[in-house]
Amino acid sequence: MISFIIFSNIKSPAQTNEYMVKAVALEKLSMFITWPPVTIKSDISNEFVITVLGQNPFGDLLEEVYKDKKIKEKKVVVNNIGSIAELKKCDILFISKMKLNDLKKVLSYVDKSPVLTISDTDGFAEAGCFINLYEFENKLRFEINQKSMQSMGFKIDYRLLRVSKVLNPVIE
Repeated sequence: MISFIIFSNIKSPAQTNEYMVKAVALEKLSMFITWPPVTIKSDISNEFVITVLGQNPFGDLLEEVYKDKKIKEKKVVVNNIGSIAELKKCDILFISKMKLNDLKKVLSYVDKSPVLTISDTDGFAEAGCFINLYEFENKLRFEINQKSMQSMGFKIDYRLLRVSKVLNPVIE
């Protein structure tokens, strides 16, 4: 019930700026996701890095939202890159709209890396992106590719799964 309350406070794009809502959602989502343990042990940078790949739909919103906030008790650093070859260490990779073939190349590039992939493009969660953001009934909703996330060592809190559309569910 806690996650429903947290996520129900996220207003729809019709009520406020669409990408402001999505920027805030990144932090909320991270509260219910645990990165693979190897990531925590090997990361001594004390920075939580959000990287936007491709055309940046957020503009300066991510920098504004996270200038004084922390995610996972770490200072947030935002990077914008034009190609996957520019990708350095990151915790969340927001994949802007691109062709499905290009998405497959990106996902192949980050395969076996503890990078949480998030997009807002129809079909991307089915194609292997971990989380897809979409609007339904004037609210921001989440598609989660549970099997892909768990195969990479991410743990998803059941409260997030209850308020999400789960693709490729894992039966435990």
